[in-house]
Amino acid sequence: MRNLFFIVMTLALLAIVGGETSACAQVIDSIEADVPFDFTVRNQVMPAGHYIIKRLDDSRPGVMTIRGSDSHEARIFLTGDAQIAKEPRHDELIFDRVGDQYFLSRIFEVGNKYGVAVRKSRSERKLETEGAMLERQTVAVPARVSINAKN
Repeated sequence: MRNLFFIVMTLALLAIVGGETSACAQVIDSIEADVPFDFTVRNQVMPAGHYIIKRLDDSRPGVMTIRGSDSHEARIFLTGDAQIAKEPRHDELIFDRVGDQYFLSRIFEVGNKYGVAVRKSRSERKLETEGAMLERQTVAVPARVSINAKN
């Protein structure tokens, strides 16, 4: 009986892990966007401007970089899986607005309900615990996919 339970649990775990892996595999490698407001990625405040966001490399699908068009320095951040109920009509960056601050939250590509979620920054979590969560809004910024983006 224990062997049967172990086999069933192993198969269930493999099915879950396999489903998550396929969702990650469908996520874009690189995306460009003009963000019209200052925002935070993890704990780094980024000024309004043109940005290129891309996967660091294929061996680490949960690690991405963001670089402004006028910057030679890329910021690295970690992501997880995200899913949206309805496939977006265009590539987009999703920001959470908490109080008067914007935080990069999720990234989706056109026609794909699977994307990436950016982990919350300390400042976003702090604002939420202070009650600013009541003012939470989601803001979508259209983006352009750029598979062969230059470094």
